[in-house]
Amino acid sequence: MIKIIPATDFEKAHALRDYCFTPYHGERRDDFSYWLANSITLGAYEEDVLAGLIMSLPLNMTINQVSYKMGGVGFVSTYPEYRNRGIMKQLMQELLRKMRLNGETVSVLAPYSVSFYRYFGWELFVDRVDYTIPQALFPAFGKQADDVKRFSFADCNESVFADVKAYHNAEALKRTGMMQRDGAWWQRLARREGGSFFGVVYESGVVTAYVRYLLDGLTFKVLDFYGSSPQSEHALWRFISSHSASVTEIKGSAIVSDGIGADFNNPQFKKELVQHEMVRVVDVVPFLEQYNWQPPTPLCLKIADKFAPWNEGVYRIEVDGQVTVITESEVGNRCLHLNITTFSALMLGHVSLSKIGRFVLSPLAETERIAWQSALPAIDALFYEHF
Repeated sequence: MIKIIPATDFEKAHALRDYCFTPYHGERRDDFSYWLANSITLGAYEEDVLAGLIMSLPLNMTINQVSYKMGGVGFVSTYPEYRNRGIMKQLMQELLRKMRLNGETVSVLAPYSVSFYRYFGWELFVDRVDYTIPQALFPAFGKQADDVKRFSFADCNESVFADVKAYHNAEALKRTGMMQRDGAWWQRLARREGGSFFGVVYESGVVTAYVRYLLDGLTFKVLDFYGSSPQSEHALWRFISSHSASVTEIKGSAIVSDGIGADFNNPQFKKELVQHEMVRVVDVVPFLEQYNWQPPTPLCLKIADKFAPWNEGVYRIEVDGQVTVITESEVGNRCLHLNITTFSALMLGHVSLSKIGRFVLSPLAETERIAWQSALPAIDALFYEHF
C-alpha cells in the first residue's frame, strides 16, 4: 500500500533512511525530521512494515527568468528484501500525481542511477566541472583593498546575512536552475554545513558577490560562489587566495559554460566533468503556460509520457504563449514529437535543436525545427543545491 507517512511512523522513516544511507545524527537528523513533516513524504507499506520511502521537498527553481514550483526528490529508499517487487515504480507514479496536485510543475533529483530515473522521465540537465586548484596556481588579480565582510553561521552578522539572502534571491531570478532560498532552506544549510563561512563583497554599500565556504584542514571548499560581474568575481578570488598561508588547495564546482579559470594566469588545474542533476517536467500544460518566450509563429508539440498520462497529447502554442489541446490529424509532420525526458532537457537548454533529429519520435519538418530554434532562448542551467 502506498500512502503519506503519518507522523507516528517518522521513526520508521528514520530507520529506513539510516539503513540505506549513512546514518544521520545530531543536526542532520533534526533536518531530516523537519523535511519529513514538511514535504510530500510517501511510504510503501507491507502490512505494518515501512518497506519503501520517497520524498519531494517543496522548493522552487528559476527557468528562463521565471520561478517555477519545483519538487526536490530525495531519500529514495527500499529495504533489500522488498526490492524488485515494483515498489519504487508505485512510489514514483504516486509521487508524480502528488507533485502535480501540489502545483509542482518541475522536479529535480540527484540520481544514483541515470538509467533508472530516465526510465521514469527525468533527464540530465547540467554539465559542470569539479575543480581543484593547487596553491601554486591560486588566481591572482592584483592587489586591491576590496570591501569584504566575513561572517559564519556560528558567528552571524544578521545585517550582512540579510543582504546575502536578498542578493542570492535576486541573482536566482536571473539564472536558470537557481533556487530562491527561503528561511527554511538557509536553516537546512546551517544544520548540514554549520561550519560555513561567508565572504561578502560590497561596492558602494551594495552586495555584488558572495562566497560561502568551509575550511577543511588544508582545503578551502567553495560551496556557493556568485558574482554580478567579472570585477566582483575577481574580488572574491582575491579574498579566497588571501588564505594561501593556511590552505594548500581550493576545491569547488562550476558549470562548464562559466569557463572556470579562463581569466586566471594559469588555467591548467584539475577539472573533472560531472553530471549530478536530472530534471523532469511534471505537468506540461502549466509548464508551457509559464514559460518565458514569444514564438515567432505558432508551434506544435506532441508529448509521450507513460508515467504521467495527463501529459500525453498534442498541443498548439500560440505566439502569445497560450496553450491549447489539438488533435493529431491537424498537424502531420509539423509537430515536434518528443518523450518527456528529451522535452525536459530541451526546455532547460541541455538538448540542442540542431541535434534534435536523434531524439524525435516521428519525422519533423525542417521549417518546424527552425521555428522551434527561433522560439527557444539560449540557456545554460546550473544547479548547486543538494537534497
